[in-house]
Amino acid sequence: MNPKDTDPKSRPTSGLEENLKKALTELLILFLFGEGEHYIGELSPLLETRSHGTLSIVFPYAAIYRITAAGYLTESEKKTAPDGRLRQYYAITPAGRAHLQEMLATYHQFFQGVNDILSGKEDP
Repeated sequence: MNPKDTDPKSRPTSGLEENLKKALTELLILFLFGEGEHYIGELSPLLETRSHGTLSIVFPYAAIYRITAAGYLTESEKKTAPDGRLRQYYAITPAGRAHLQEMLATYHQFFQGVNDILSGKEDP
């Protein structure tokens, strides 16, 4: 094991950022589909724009296919995208909406706990 892996002072924050991004990818993708249908190619720029450049998913295909295989997204009809090309759009399923709500509840509960710790408050 590399000593840097165990020394918290030498671990860059980019590792934290990368781990958070991996953990939140499914939530963010489902959230966007909860707002409406999308084709895969518009997700990365949409995430970057909405996060003011903080988040980017360079290659969302694996996540989309995994989420689709789980039954949370479904292919909708092909449509002409804003660039004029015919694209495969995806839509969230009822199971995907239910899963998204569960994930949002977990997200809010978890980060509220983190915020409570970081605020230094010990109130019950």
